[in-house]
Amino acid sequence: MDVQTALTRLKAWFAEYVNQFNSDDPRVQENMDLKGGHTRRVCAAILDIGASLNLSAEDLGTAEATAWLHDIGRFEQYTRYGTFMDHRSEDHAALGVRVIRKSRILEGIGAFDPEIVLRVVGAHNRAALPAGEDERVRLFLKLLRDADKVDIWHVVTAHYHDPEKRRNHALELDLPDSPHISEPVYEALMRGRLVQMADLKTVNDFKLLQMGWIYDVNFPRTFQIVRENGYLEAIGDALSIQSHRTSDVYGRARSYLDRHCPGSGTV
Repeated sequence: MDVQTALTRLKAWFAEYVNQFNSDDPRVQENMDLKGGHTRRVCAAILDIGASLNLSAEDLGTAEATAWLHDIGRFEQYTRYGTFMDHRSEDHAALGVRVIRKSRILEGIGAFDPEIVLRVVGAHNRAALPAGEDERVRLFLKLLRDADKVDIWHVVTAHYHDPEKRRNHALELDLPDSPHISEPVYEALMRGRLVQMADLKTVNDFKLLQMGWIYDVNFPRTFQIVRENGYLEAIGDALSIQSHRTSDVYGRARSYLDRHCPGSGTV
């Protein structure tokens, strides 16, 4: 089976699988649509980033397959638990691997290595890239993690700046929207480190965590997308508290972005 035929089959399976979770409850359907739309845009982003690396058609196909399947566990997760918070339910990546194996969708395709796809899906949400992993798996993990971030930045910044916005508790992880920034969040970001989910206490913490994802970006094209769309600025403007600490965090993140963008420094 060639790459395009395999991807056509995978897309059809994805649509059929997701349709099982359609609901008459508007709140539930909103979150099903949120994840379906997210998956489609991650596919577009991973092809954009992959093309900048001059990947082969086969490798682009593998990357796209990981994007179609990376959040497949989210639909069952939300239906079963009513949340996208892994620590309040279960690891959505591990759940996704179980869904893929049970469906047997990757069997007999032959256009890409099923084990690579499964390992990438299963590890895409880790706090850091797994040590000792095969270099090809690491390549596809980096691509997926970058593409995933690009679309989450797109979704959350649109949500934060929607003039008719109402709170989406699933998107904001059910955190209180209080004007406070937790000390561990500030300290991690000022060291150029990723914020741990367990340290989040407020929506502002979560917004700063999203800003700090810039320290986990892997490819020049991804940095370019972030700068072109003004994602860091949009998150900073959406904070419900403005202080020297938020200015410090934003300034450090923006400086890091500028140093790593094509044409403005060396990665």
